[in-house]
Amino acid sequence: MFDPFHYEFFVRGLIASTLIGGLCGLVGVYIVVKRMAYIGHGLSHAIFGGAVVSYVLSINFFIGATIWGFLAALLISFTSRKGRIAPDAAIGIITTASFALGVALISRYDTFTQSFEAALFG
Repeated sequence: MFDPFHYEFFVRGLIASTLIGGLCGLVGVYIVVKRMAYIGHGLSHAIFGGAVVSYVLSINFFIGATIWGFLAALLISFTSRKGRIAPDAAIGIITTASFALGVALISRYDTFTQSFEAALFG
């Protein structure tokens, strides 16, 4: 029954999963209390706009998407700090605008040879 504990990779995996589980629990509570439960989903969709912009500008996909995601997170934070818009609404607005920009740009450029669904869903 305790044979797996003799393997170092098993013990390390168990320690890592325990620490990650505790950390995700703490961060998850903070995110729900701050009414930002949509942030992970929202930023993943906002990054699509950055990926398309990086394609149009012919820069590295990962650099463009990373910078765009960081800027989207800052814009969400700035918009929700004003107090007029709730954080979850700010996430929805920024996400939708960025995703729409990506879709508009992808439809305007005929040089995009990949299918839209492949770019969107991987």
